[in-house]
Amino acid sequence: MAAPQIRIREVTGTMRVVDSESLLTPSILERIVAAVMAAMESEQRDREAHRRDTHIGGGCNACEEKHK
Repeated sequence: MAAPQIRIREVTGTMRVVDSESLLTPSILERIVAAVMAAMESEQRDREAHRRDTHIGGGCNACEEKHK
């Protein structure tokens, strides 16, 4: 016997807080923001490293002087 199929075309809902403990505390929010900022900084460092590693010519003067 095949399972019945159900199609849902539209879902509308309302969410409300029923437990005050489920709200984010300032310390938890601070930890989340710090984690996001660290991830963004890491991504920026990765982009810069990728750009340095794949760039041909026109490098920084210090690098050119070092390899003369």
